[in-house]
Amino acid sequence: MKSTILGPDGQPLDLGRLAEPQTERADRGGPNVGWLRREFDAHPARGLTPARLNAILQAAEQGDLIRQLELADDMEERDTQIYSELSKRKTAVAMLEWDIVPPEGASAAEKKWADQAREWMRAIPEFEESVILEMMDAVLKGFKPIEMWWELDQGTRQPRFAARPQRWLTLNENRDRFTLRDEASAYGVELQRYNWLLHIHRARSGYLSRMALCRVLAFPYLFKNYAHRDLAEFLEIYGLPLRLGSYPAGASDDEKRKLLQAVVQIGHNAAGIIPQGMKVEFQNAAQGTHQPFQVMMDAMDAAQSKAILGQTLTSGEGQHGTQALGNVHNEVRLDILKSDATRVAASLTAQVVHPLVMFNIPGADPRRLPRLQIDVPEPEDLNLYAEALPKLAGAGMRIGVESLHRRLRIPMARDGEEILRGPAAAPGAETVPPAPAPKPAKTAALAGQLPASGEPRDALDDLVDDAVGAWRPALAPMVEPLLAELQKGVEQGETLGAFAARLPQLIERMDGRPLGETLARAAFAANLAGQADLDITGEA
Repeated sequence: MKSTILGPDGQPLDLGRLAEPQTERADRGGPNVGWLRREFDAHPARGLTPARLNAILQAAEQGDLIRQLELADDMEERDTQIYSELSKRKTAVAMLEWDIVPPEGASAAEKKWADQAREWMRAIPEFEESVILEMMDAVLKGFKPIEMWWELDQGTRQPRFAARPQRWLTLNENRDRFTLRDEASAYGVELQRYNWLLHIHRARSGYLSRMALCRVLAFPYLFKNYAHRDLAEFLEIYGLPLRLGSYPAGASDDEKRKLLQAVVQIGHNAAGIIPQGMKVEFQNAAQGTHQPFQVMMDAMDAAQSKAILGQTLTSGEGQHGTQALGNVHNEVRLDILKSDATRVAASLTAQVVHPLVMFNIPGADPRRLPRLQIDVPEPEDLNLYAEALPKLAGAGMRIGVESLHRRLRIPMARDGEEILRGPAAAPGAETVPPAPAPKPAKTAALAGQLPASGEPRDALDDLVDDAVGAWRPALAPMVEPLLAELQKGVEQGETLGAFAARLPQLIERMDGRPLGETLARAAFAANLAGQADLDITGEA
């Protein structure tokens, strides 16, 4: 079945071919990968030496990735530190919330496409575990191939996924593109477009064979492996006395063998026999400490944590680590999390979301397709918000409750759901009454008027009312620049700490002259009343 979607060669795509995996078309002219399923790892980590490791890395640079990929598998399987730190990075991305969003300035139709694509993507079973978590395996090895095929499900072409081992792929002749291994060619065959979700993770720049993080971790793994082995040998003989056997001159080989056997038996069984004329002497017990081996292992653990997470204090407190320093270093790890999420979202957008829309929505503009977005929340200081928000609201800032709930990751209460209330006022506590409404200015000293509360008013009350009534125009030149910058910071997602650092720059834009003039006039009026000896207290 031909479609209106063009492939890389400019010809319409054959959707029938996309309905089955590329690796299962051997009987129809496709690549034969049956032999790949019967391959087994050689486990190059066994007896690994610096010379062997160097040979493995050099072979990868020349296009032979197999041993490097097998070594990466061994490292993750045998080194608990590498496994633990990689698990943190993998699960951190898999647990994030994701969404399908339309392009900027989307039309009603484009928004509808995004809603439909979101519904289709949500229907993929175990999407986070079977797809996103598998994609994160590219962090260690540089890439992760996941084979796709498109099944027709109730009139909609839906993707299906099957993770494949990295060793199934190789590099083309120019070492700039991954291909599917094939017995007929040393450089493999091209990956069928829309049949593969190939996530590439560049831990460092360079050729595809040199970008993998496992190359950075290989030597720390090797040195720590040596330390583990030496520590095991040390513990095997630590505290045991040295047993020295002596045989007379002219002893036969058989007698020497019996003496050696006796020395060994004495060490393990605390008993043994030796020929007459021979003796066994016990020297001082083996001495030393495990500290050098532990120092090496700790140093290599720290190096691996730095390479994987960008820091060490969230993986182990260490001798001098503190929680405060751990909180500071979390910012670095947050940058790595954002980078991982951005890369995964980009691969899913280009290789899954876009074809999903094009295959199922006729007329969709390839330049205006929706995209997958992974939301990486930043930690917010709730205490800082709780202290600052009432003050900002009191200063007249209009703060949207819905956007605040979204930023603080606190869901809005559902209809009928019980609402958390603030602490109740203590019995007998005084409450602050609302400010009185401004009244028109008076031109004479008034006394004896009764407000609504029933208490007498005097000219001082009127003077205060006049000043209060003018507070808004007097404070506006000072407050409005601050409020404008606050609103701008909220829209751009600026933190309170960053905004506080910009406050000194805003002072020059805050005009205090209208407020000063209002206060001066009020003081001048009060001064005149005092000099004229007017009775403005309202007392007889």
